[in-house]
Formats: sequence, structure tokens, C-alpha cells
Amino acid sequence: MSQAIILQHVEFERPGRIVPVLRDYGIPTEIRHLWRGDEVPGDLDEVRLLVVMGGPMGVADIGRPEYPFLSAEVELLRRMVEADRPVLGICLGAQLLAHAAGARVYPNVKPGPTADAPGVPMPEIGWGPISLPFPGGTEPVMMGVHDGAMMFHWHFDTFDLPKLTAPPNPSPGQPPPTGSVLLASTAACRNQAFRFRARLFGFQFHFEMDQAGIEAMLAARPEDVARVLGPGGAEQIRQDTRRHYRHYERLGNRILGNLVQFLKLY
Repeated sequence: MSQAIILQHVEFERPGRIVPVLRDYGIPTEIRHLWRGDEVPGDLDEVRLLVVMGGPMGVADIGRPEYPFLSAEVELLRRMVEADRPVLGICLGAQLLAHAAGARVYPNVKPGPTADAPGVPMPEIGWGPISLPFPGGTEPVMMGVHDGAMMFHWHFDTFDLPKLTAPPNPSPGQPPPTGSVLLASTAACRNQAFRFRARLFGFQFHFEMDQAGIEAMLAARPEDVARVLGPGGAEQIRQDTRRHYRHYERLGNRILGNLVQFLKLY
């Protein structure tokens, strides 16, 4: 029987509300704890939806012995991309999906003042608004999400949008489609969410987290918070969580429900 399979890379970046929402739709769900040695799926037919979670590692770590699962994940994602099978990649998962689809993944930097000047790193950690590059309601998975919605961020890298290697013939007078639709941006990072082909979705920001998951990340990665936000950063995130979480939870559940319905997973 096919099911939703969630690939979790570390203990503290958890699926959050994904599991209860999928189960509300009657979708069987299994979490594979890759850092404990659980296997990456090999049979596409057992995967109704592949969810690839976040983690502190990156595309640059593929092949390193401490992360043996990354190579297997990328190979699975390449097969999912070729077959246009349903994928949801979140944070690192979105980067791995973009990489598997042939796009570049790299540190998120602001260009320097001159061509020779080094770029300025632009990590995003904590709460911040997203902008929608399309009129409300025109992208089914983002229906009900408003421009300026506050989302939770935790990343240092970004990606280019994947492109089709052999685009289909365009209509007369129309440019060939790239295969990707940009779903969301932020001021610091243009490519925050995308749909590639029909059923492959990547989200750089976190829309799935519960409050316990946010606390787990703060406890596990205090050095990230101090580096980006300074010594008071963790408390600022907690205050912002109290302010934004209830609305964020509703929007995140809406995205998940939209995704299930768009992909016809139930």
C-alpha cells in the first residue's frame, strides 16, 4: 500500500503538523529517521507523497561520510522528478529537490557594491513576511495565504528555480515554459517556494512547524541564532512566536490541505 513517507534528517527538525493533517485526510504516513539508519525508499510505488524535511547539512555535504543518506535521497528525488511524482521539500528538502532537478544551490548572499566585492551573507532565522508574486487565489496550493503572511525561517542557502531540460513545444508566439512557478519570496531571498512541473513542491520557509518544534530548534542550534540575531535573538523569536503562531498555524494547515487536494492524495 502506498503512503506518505517523511524523510527526517535530525531529531530537532520534525514534521510538526504534517503528520496530523495527512492523517486527518486518511493518508497513511511513515517517518523515516535517516540519522538513525532508516533506509531511503527504493520503490516509487510505495510512495504516495515524499516529504523531505530540513536539517543543518546542505547540498555541499552530499558524499560526506557522516551523511550517507544524502546521496540516496538525491537519487530518489531524481527518479521522482523524472516521473513527476508528488514531492514536498521543506528547507533543506527544497534545496535537495532543486539540486536533483538540475538547479544550482548556493549560499544566500547580497551582491557586493562592485563586481569584485564579496557578497554579504543573508541568512534568515526567525519570523518574517513572505510576498506572493501572483494575484491571490491563482495558485491552488497557496489559496487562502495572503501577501505579507508571517512565516518561520531558518536557512543560510538558497537555490535557482529548476528548469525543464527539454521544454514542451510552446504555443505559437509564446515563449517555452521553464517548468517552474515561483510561489513566494522574501526581501532577503527571492526563491522561497516553487512548483516544478505539476507535482513537485519546494518551500524554503517553514509553514509546518508546531511550537515544540520551534523550541527544539532553538535548543539545538543556539549558535545559529546568536550569529544571525545576536544575544537576544532566542527571546525575540519566542516573543514573535507568541504573537504570530495562531494565525501561522491556520495558514500552514491551509497550505497542507491545499496540497493534499491539488495532488489528489486521498
